[in-house]
Amino acid sequence: MPTAGWWEALWPDPASVLVRIGLKPSMEVIDLCSGDGWFTLQIAKVARHVAAIDIDPTLLEVARVRLMEAGVTNCSFVAGDAYDLARLWPQPVDLVFMANAFHGVPDPARLAMAVKAVLKPGGRFAIVNWHARPRERTTILGEPRGPKTELRLTPEKTIEAVKIDGLKFSMLIEIPPYHYGAIFERSPTKNLSRTPRRTNPGRAVAPPDAAPEE
Repeated sequence: MPTAGWWEALWPDPASVLVRIGLKPSMEVIDLCSGDGWFTLQIAKVARHVAAIDIDPTLLEVARVRLMEAGVTNCSFVAGDAYDLARLWPQPVDLVFMANAFHGVPDPARLAMAVKAVLKPGGRFAIVNWHARPRERTTILGEPRGPKTELRLTPEKTIEAVKIDGLKFSMLIEIPPYHYGAIFERSPTKNLSRTPRRTNPGRAVAPPDAAPEE
């Protein structure tokens, strides 16, 4: 867990990051791999509801206290594996937000499928990642911070890792000083139009208002 002042120095204005990735007041949100709730609190101040999901119950308790002390009540806290997202939070959501954690996911395609399963049609998956720069060049409070250099992903690798049917890349944003945001959208549900019936050669096609043959 980061030392005191670490998140404040890295993210002095987390609310502005959330606005840029598309957070809106009417949204139902999952803060995935939410950690100690630094972003969860800011999401809760805007969204209708946020579910903070993390595999570490200790960090979730820190987040719970953070939000309680801020007087925020529109948040649920769920401990579990991100791959089991649909089981942990079966209600469809408008946004899944994931910051500073995607680089550590062993199976990104599996995670993308799990996220897609909980998104409403048109819902967003927002990944905030460290840029693929040497760790010694990403200093905070005078010390190198973030994941090991070899774990960091370029935007192109992140986009490729999340590329699955029904979840399309939407846009890329810069988040100074060391991050970027990759935004994906779940494809809207397609309205399946009725397929015309096949007819035998030489047979007249019934007019649109005629009853279909059985």
